[in-house]
Amino acid sequence: MGKLLGALADWYQRRQQLQKPWTQQRYVALDIETTGLDPKKHQVLAIAWMSIEPPVMHTGSAQYHVFSHGQELELGQSPTIHGLTRQDFLHSSEPRQTYAMLSRALSGAVLVCHHKGMDWRFLKHIEKQFLINFQPLGIFDTLAFEKNSFFKDPDHPPKKGQLTLSACRSRHGLPTYTSHHAFTDTLACAELFLAQAFKNAEPEMKTLELLRKCKNLI
Repeated sequence: MGKLLGALADWYQRRQQLQKPWTQQRYVALDIETTGLDPKKHQVLAIAWMSIEPPVMHTGSAQYHVFSHGQELELGQSPTIHGLTRQDFLHSSEPRQTYAMLSRALSGAVLVCHHKGMDWRFLKHIEKQFLINFQPLGIFDTLAFEKNSFFKDPDHPPKKGQLTLSACRSRHGLPTYTSHHAFTDTLACAELFLAQAFKNAEPEMKTLELLRKCKNLI
């Protein structure tokens, strides 16, 4: 009974916080680079995140971490993977400490990512693996927001490539970033979020209403 009441109190507190105008909320943009799409089979290579307090992106306090998993990564014939070189893997972060830092960063904030399906799936797996909770107030998925804004007609769904991070940025007049890198993609995602939100939402719109535009409440 106590746990149920605690969960209800937590839910109510989070919903109350989401009633604040979206411009008065704190956000955390995040990008994860992995060896594949299945968190049960594949590993996280790098992760980056950055706090946003609209319209400010706190680039100076952003975090970027690489994980070598205790062994040298086999790059095959390519000198890089996801923008990472062998040299990058010599400076590996400790996963548990890194994810604990991320957990603290997400507490009381809205998570921003491009494609919730993948990033949130890996974060939920990390929760079980390291017994660390990630409890953002909600999730703003820049891909879902873009799809709901520009491809509303079910008879004309987006074509392949039209919802990539770079394609979405292009529609908002944002510059092209050529490197594929966790930190670069986090910055790109943060910029896209601000462009989308300021273009489609009044400054006094409630955070809850903004999140509903990408249908990603948790």
